[in-house]
Amino acid sequence: MHNTKTSILVIEDDEFMANLLQFLLERQSMKVTRVADGRSALTLINQGHPCDAVLLDLMLPQISGMQVLKHLQQHPDWTSKPVLVLSAIDSGADIARAFQAGAADYITKPFNPEELLARLVRCLAKQQGDGPGARCS
Repeated sequence: MHNTKTSILVIEDDEFMANLLQFLLERQSMKVTRVADGRSALTLINQGHPCDAVLLDLMLPQISGMQVLKHLQQHPDWTSKPVLVLSAIDSGADIARAFQAGAADYITKPFNPEELLARLVRCLAKQQGDGPGARCS
């Protein structure tokens, strides 16, 4: 994948889920940065925090995941970073809205850990080859 350690930003308010994601990603030798609400995510994004991909929950306190996603797509340093939405929301309309807002992939909770990792690795590989706006699925 990368010569340097792959860095993933996890934006998830559920502590159990965030811990699980961190465990899964670190087990794959990825570096994980976690934030638990939309406002903290926007602060990190605006500071230009470096990462290779984002795992984003939609149901966040303070600022919604959808607002965070839209902000990511408008921020020049982040438009090429794949954003994988990881949400319990499984309505077709919400999934379509997430893709329209710039999500690279959408995974519903509960999720299969192997599938999540496979989709993430695929997104990272496509990002390197296809550039901005690459879809992963």
